[in-house]
Amino acid sequence: MGTSESLRTTVEAAAAGSRVVAGVIERHDGLRYLAPVRASAFLGLLRVGDLLDQRLNAELEARHGLSLRSFEVLLFLAVFAPDSRLRMSELTKEAPLSQSRVSRLVADLEARGLVKRTPADTDGRGVTVAITPDGLEKFKAAQETHLDDLDRWLFSQLTDEDTERLVDITRRLLNRLSEISPGDQAAHRDKAN
Repeated sequence: MGTSESLRTTVEAAAAGSRVVAGVIERHDGLRYLAPVRASAFLGLLRVGDLLDQRLNAELEARHGLSLRSFEVLLFLAVFAPDSRLRMSELTKEAPLSQSRVSRLVADLEARGLVKRTPADTDGRGVTVAITPDGLEKFKAAQETHLDDLDRWLFSQLTDEDTERLVDITRRLLNRLSEISPGDQAAHRDKAN
């Protein structure tokens, strides 16, 4: 929906007895919903994220037998971890997944010989995860598919300027969302009102 169409819809809503306040249409019967431009932005963001995740995951699964999340674990170990190993707690912090989900991914990757878990050297209580030679080979084979798909489904649709704006927008959103834990949302909402 273009800006002029969105504006027309907003004007029509106002003319029909509704009013628009801060991007929200308020009907005379008390129902409230996002104005079209905000609804398009919100739903578009969710749908793009979901579809991109599905496409990237499907290609990695079909061509390499790896889920996108398993690929990310191998990526962190192969590229970003010192000596290709991380404590499980550090890996959990890096991955946008729950501790139990990361544990299941690592257990599956270990069963396939792609990573190895060992007791942590420093205290013996933690676990260190390291990528194996087979895991590194699997990652190397899958990385081209992943990079090609990212280009095909995302970056080929954006200019360099678009990409920089997307980085700025997502950084601001992530910073804001990480300021408040889900349990504190109600308290924060009460303070704002």
